[in-house]
Amino acid sequence: MNIRIVSLVKVVLIGCLLSGAGKIWAEEEVATSPVPGWVTNVVIPEVSKTPNDKIQNGVHYLLLDTQVKVGEEKAPDYFFRMAENIINQEGVDESSQISINYDPVYQKVVLHSINVIRNGEVLNKINTARMDYIQREEEMSELIYSGQITLNILLDDIRVGDVVEYSYTRSGMNPVYQGLFAYSFNLNWSVPLESHFLRILWEKPNPLQYSIVNSDLELKRRNLGDANEFILQDSKIDPLKSDDDTPSWFSPWGAVYFSESETWEDVGIWGRGLYEDVYHINEDISKLADNIKSNSSDKGSQISAALKFVQDEVRYLGIELGENSHKPRLASETLRNRYGDCKDKTVLFLTLLKELGVIGYPALVNTESKLKNKIPSVRSFDHVITYFEFEGKEYWVDPTRSYQHGALDTIHQPDYGKALVLRPGVDNLTEMHPTFAKFGVFVKDEFNIPTEGSVAFKSKTVNYGWNAERQRRGLASNGRDSIQNGYLEFFEGYYPGIEVETIVEFEDDLERNIFSYTEQYRIEEFWENKPERERYEVDFYANIVSSAISKYDDRNRRHPLELLYPELIEQIIEVNFEGDDWSFDNEFFEEDNKFFHFKNTVDYQEATKKLRLEYSYQSKIDHVKAEDYKSYIEAIERVENHLSYGVYKRYTNSSIVNEGEGGLVSQLSVATFIYIYASFYVLLIFMWRYERWKNPVKQDAIYYPVSLGKLIAMWIFTFGLFGVYWFYRNFKYIRVQENSAIMPVARGIFNEFWYFPLWNNLKEDSVNRFGVSHLPGKKLAILLAIIFLVSSILGHITDYVLLSLLISALAILPLANYMIFVNGAKSSAEINNSRWGIRHVLLILLGLPLYVIQIGGEVGLTPSEAVIDGSEISADNIKFMQRQGIIKPKDEVEYFYSDALLFVRDDGNGFTQRHVFSYWKEEGVLQKEVATYDKVEDIQVEWGGLEDNTTVTILRKDGSDFILYVSGVDGRDKLFVNALKAQWQSIQ
Repeated sequence: MNIRIVSLVKVVLIGCLLSGAGKIWAEEEVATSPVPGWVTNVVIPEVSKTPNDKIQNGVHYLLLDTQVKVGEEKAPDYFFRMAENIINQEGVDESSQISINYDPVYQKVVLHSINVIRNGEVLNKINTARMDYIQREEEMSELIYSGQITLNILLDDIRVGDVVEYSYTRSGMNPVYQGLFAYSFNLNWSVPLESHFLRILWEKPNPLQYSIVNSDLELKRRNLGDANEFILQDSKIDPLKSDDDTPSWFSPWGAVYFSESETWEDVGIWGRGLYEDVYHINEDISKLADNIKSNSSDKGSQISAALKFVQDEVRYLGIELGENSHKPRLASETLRNRYGDCKDKTVLFLTLLKELGVIGYPALVNTESKLKNKIPSVRSFDHVITYFEFEGKEYWVDPTRSYQHGALDTIHQPDYGKALVLRPGVDNLTEMHPTFAKFGVFVKDEFNIPTEGSVAFKSKTVNYGWNAERQRRGLASNGRDSIQNGYLEFFEGYYPGIEVETIVEFEDDLERNIFSYTEQYRIEEFWENKPERERYEVDFYANIVSSAISKYDDRNRRHPLELLYPELIEQIIEVNFEGDDWSFDNEFFEEDNKFFHFKNTVDYQEATKKLRLEYSYQSKIDHVKAEDYKSYIEAIERVENHLSYGVYKRYTNSSIVNEGEGGLVSQLSVATFIYIYASFYVLLIFMWRYERWKNPVKQDAIYYPVSLGKLIAMWIFTFGLFGVYWFYRNFKYIRVQENSAIMPVARGIFNEFWYFPLWNNLKEDSVNRFGVSHLPGKKLAILLAIIFLVSSILGHITDYVLLSLLISALAILPLANYMIFVNGAKSSAEINNSRWGIRHVLLILLGLPLYVIQIGGEVGLTPSEAVIDGSEISADNIKFMQRQGIIKPKDEVEYFYSDALLFVRDDGNGFTQRHVFSYWKEEGVLQKEVATYDKVEDIQVEWGGLEDNTTVTILRKDGSDFILYVSGVDGRDKLFVNALKAQWQSIQ
């Protein structure tokens, strides 16, 4: 039968066994008993003030009580007790379920208590809670099956304010540890803890080793005659936060470690015992080794082939039940199964090495801590790799890695700091000094710029070492199309209008472990028009190099920053020009510090019209210490101005008009635009007066009847201007009829306050004419008047003008409908007033640009009346800011406001996670002010009113300042200022 089919059947059978075991355990009753006599009672602390600002998930943890009893003959007992106070409904969901994990192969769980303390009364929940055993493989996504079981406990009737207290004992130890005790306990958490208590009752005759890290707590020890007691306790423990992007080995968390092993030599003896008699050579292994030998006489190539076989032909799968968590399977069994975890694949590789005449050893490592601050312990490791020596060099290889190719000196070797090599005679950890292959990226970008037309852009990227492995994995996982789309999206941020010319091509040099890809594009909108400078501009970016240089705004960083090391990035940009009117100065810049080495050269060859920009970055260390972070940022700031290069060309004809940024309208001053726009309205007023002179208002009309369709359309599309006229005409009628001294013009202009008086007059007219009112009742009229007033006011002070106009137009319909009714259906007055004339069409056409501006403001194309979120800025305007150096490609604008009338590019104020900025046009030339938060001394605010902008003054530490103007519409100026200050204060 096919070996792969056998393996698949075996995995299925194991899954069935695990599933069946889960069902059997689910049918068992949960064991319960009183708290064991050896446990010391700890009182739940009383809390005078709950730290509501610091708690998470609605739970305040009051007590974490952990006690361990270690006897000479019996496996350890681990007693746990937890008490937590439920603060809100989120806490009810969090604390109404308890999960206890254990391995049924060698452990058992006994429950002691499940209580709810409510208003001083203790409610026993152990008999009413629902308890189920669940087979939960939490590491299944990583292809690891451990066989662990979860006792899942669902509590009934849990309420806000309850204190949930429960305790249990988990007994047993994995037999793979051969009775050697090791245990660790964290002393800090990401949530506040009122009290923790740790007690070790040590009944063995040999000493217990311990180590406390990142904490000033002292372990209390006392002799009880037949046992030693170790106690560590603390109270009022504040949550601990870690900075982002710290090295994997770094941990700010306090912890205490216990171990029965006195030396690493003791741990090595234990480890070597696990790997005895597992290098089983059978006929299949011998045939495989002979096949590898026959394909190459070079020993180094044979080793590479053996490693590649184990990495690629034996898939990763860990079935880590019981002792198999650490004890490997026979090499012959792993080859037959064609699957295994790190220890299984290491044993198979070592067996093949032995057949090839090379001796190697398992190396136990910790991928997280690099074995820093660890005392000798059998629980110190989470991974196994292979160590061997060949031709005078040490090699550390990982048989679980994939997509590694090439000779031994070209593949990436991991660096986990220190390792315990399971070689006879080794009595300490070995410092890893892997031979780093060339690691990094080489990029060559080539632009061919003709005198006219689109620009051809070609980019070739060559990846070495670990980067080559990563690119192979990405291609296998995502596919060509997805990768091509990702590349295109990346370049669109730099060159709008870029299009794929030829689909990306991949080249994989397996012998040298190099993975390359070539992209070809065409850019239609390459040059950015700069009419104020009478020229076109473009920037070339060292985008690959700049992406490798990490910069964060937190100057008060407390923890180290991880750097990718070793990393070498080289990027060359070649620009080929047509024409003879190009000239560039050669330049050289170098930044060499203890963090990295950066170099930039600019070289122009006039004979070939080729501009060559070279950039290189080489990391020197794998992390930046917190105390060095300021120096690191300063080094990056010195480099930033050398990560791009700007090129421009003058207009050949100074009369060229900028048609790429708004056409002719953008060249007009705002005052001129307003003047011309207002002139059209004045013209329409004269047209209206002329028509009124030719066709006087008919005196037989009652009020001002007009069709509801025209009323709504004109009301909305004239931005309420028709409403002023409508109110004016109606109050003019009332003044004539009542011979009163009211002012119709004033009531038309301030119509939002005259809804109810107009309704009242119409109601009296209806009662006088018909004996009854044909209008809404008084209460409804008052409500409509309020709606009309509020919507009108909101239209003036908020950004919801269109919605305001629609609501006010609908509110007026009952009054307009009565006017039609009282004049009679299809009266001559209504027909005359409802007729559409040229001036009406022109009024609507004049209103359309205002609607375009209004809608454009809502979608980020034109300035909004209120502060907007940075995500609402259009992509074109973001690219404009990037090209002007206002923001950088990686910056994300938090909040933004433009005080311009038509174009965001004329004026803007905002801030990112890195800096605050303001720009504006002055005599047609763009001016800008920017300041990173570390350069800001103070932020002063002068709040504006409903109609006035809020003024924000940015005071720099060098004594200079600049001003931001922020709209107070919708109160979003406060949102802007508060968020800005929060960003600034976060780095102080």
